[in-house]
Amino acid sequence: MTLQLNNYTAEKNSMALIDLQKRLFLIGTLGTLCALLEACDPAATILGAGASAGLALAEERPVEEIWRDTSLKVTINQRLLEKSFSDTFWSLNTTIFEGRVLLTGNVRTADLRDEVNRIVWSISGVREVLNEITIGQTTKINQVARDKIIKTSLQAKILGDTIISDLNYKIIAHNGVLYVIGVAGNKAELDKFVQHARTVRYVKKFVNYVWLANNPSRSR
Repeated sequence: MTLQLNNYTAEKNSMALIDLQKRLFLIGTLGTLCALLEACDPAATILGAGASAGLALAEERPVEEIWRDTSLKVTINQRLLEKSFSDTFWSLNTTIFEGRVLLTGNVRTADLRDEVNRIVWSISGVREVLNEITIGQTTKINQVARDKIIKTSLQAKILGDTIISDLNYKIIAHNGVLYVIGVAGNKAELDKFVQHARTVRYVKKFVNYVWLANNPSRSR
């Protein structure tokens, strides 16, 4: 009986070690990818995930999930670059959370908007496409500045709120429209986040794509 117990304990320790090794490998790979993306030329930087490995690992999500989102973003942006540098890659922004892809930016025609939608849906790992691309609207310099103020203001508000886990939200502002995607721990946290979002200056419209942590769709 003692021998069986020792064997069982050894097996559990071995499995735990393997799991730890796998996680450390993923962490190292994610860090290397982010470093390479930021160290290369400007186009490679834009292809990157937009966040350092340290911040990514601080999110309240499995490392594997963050890695999949990072890899997915690179693949999507590569496809957009292959389609057109100026019409799709340069003019659009992709924000990804748990395989949900939020598309923002401007394109010249409705046909191009639909084509971008098809391109993204064709990529393995995409669970949902939230197509918020506008048509024929050029963002003015003063609006770009206001968009930055919108994003920074909301980030500052939630950073100082102990109820909200700010790393579980991704914030985008485009042409005065505030988009948010992510996961809230509970309804009280989500309500508090929405309350902050609705007090930000210069926001013309607020679009909320945040799910609650217990949303059944997250496990599909």
